[in-house]
Order: sequence, then structure tokens, then C-alpha cells
Amino acid sequence: MGTSKGYMPPTGHLWSDAKRSVSGMARNNYNPDSIGKAMSNFSKANGSSGSRKEGNSAIGSSGSKAVNFAGLVRNFGLNYSLNEVGLSYLVGRSPEEVFAGLIDYFSVGNNSLQQSIADQAMQEYMEDMMGNVRNEDELQEAFSNLETDIFIRDYLTKFLKVSFFTNFAEKINSLCNDIGTAIKMQGRISEYIRLEIAENYQLDGLKNIDWKGREGRNYIEKKCEEVWMIFEMWGDSK
Repeated sequence: MGTSKGYMPPTGHLWSDAKRSVSGMARNNYNPDSIGKAMSNFSKANGSSGSRKEGNSAIGSSGSKAVNFAGLVRNFGLNYSLNEVGLSYLVGRSPEEVFAGLIDYFSVGNNSLQQSIADQAMQEYMEDMMGNVRNEDELQEAFSNLETDIFIRDYLTKFLKVSFFTNFAEKINSLCNDIGTAIKMQGRISEYIRLEIAENYQLDGLKNIDWKGREGRNYIEKKCEEVWMIFEMWGDSK
């Protein structure tokens, strides 16, 4: 959790509301209502500046590539899949080397902030997925067992967390007395985001989507927008 040094959120009245609500979290000891208000205002501000649309596009591209790759592994095995997507140089390499190569492959490759956030979310997701993977068979099993609906939900959850902390980690840290408290409060925010999405996310039981083409990207972009709206709807209901 954290942010690149020196990054400042955009300006505008909705961003001012978001910044004030982040300060409000500290005044209210990071209780659920204060976190919900901050996330709601952040979602609205992010939608007003074009950042959300750009982020949805980045997450759609990266996520659909990951789902397509996992489907290939499930049906044809790891080495075939690496060859199929142009990563033959990774065949026979260590899980760590394959991990690094796949992170690069899943990235669209531009240098935008939103793509960097999507890449960071993917890296965090894959670090969790890899767990104690020690060899090629376990790596293949990890991808084979990836459930598409659950992956998309959890990847989007990572994305919203990284996006929020990219904008506000420095402010949160400055409002805490010490780094230990800051880490604890960021953990509380992360858990709030996770629980809200887990409770409200609609699993669709996906079938027959072309993850290699525009259809897969569009689907994940749509789901990302739905996740943002979970938090906007929270604000409208209060």
C-alpha cells in the first residue's frame, strides 16, 4: 500500500470533497461510515476527471489477457500456453522468472498512471495467487484452478485499493501519529473495500466470452464500472 513519491491527486471541487472526506476518516477513527464516505467521494471525483474511464480500459486489457492465459493453461498446459502467447523464452524457467515475464505480458505497456495502477494490482494479485508455488507443476495448477468470476472480482478489488492509496496514502500517513498506526489504518480501509465489493459484486457465471478479443475487455471494463458504482451508490443512500 502506498503511493509514488510526489504524486498529487487532481484538482476540482469533487476532488476537494474527496480530500476532505479522507481527513474526516482520521477525525472519526476510520470507522466504516467515514471510510464509505471517502470511497464514495473518491469514486465520484475519479469519474469526473476521465481517470476512471482510462483506468477501466487499463484493467479491461490486462484482466482479459490474464483470463485468456489461464484458460489456455487449463485446457492445454503451461508450456503450450507460454508458446501460444509469444513467451516461449519462459518455457522451462523458474516460477519466479515466469511470474516476472507474465507481469510484463499482462501489462498493456503504456506509461500512464492508470496503467501503472492496473499493473500494481495485477502484481499484488499474482503474488497472492503464487503463494508457495515452488515448481512448474504447481505453477500450472495455480493457473488451472483460477476461477474467472472470482479472479475478476478480486483483481478489481486490488485495483480500487491501489487506486485509492495512490491518491491518498501520503495524506493518510500524515494524519497518523506513526507509521505503525498508518499501516493499521490502511489495513482497515483495505478490509472495508474488500468487504463492500464481496457483499455487492454480481457474479455472472461466465460462459462463451472471447477473452482474446474486444468482448472480454468490454466485459471487464463494465464490471469495473459496476464496482465503482457500488461506492457511489453507498453515498447516495446516506
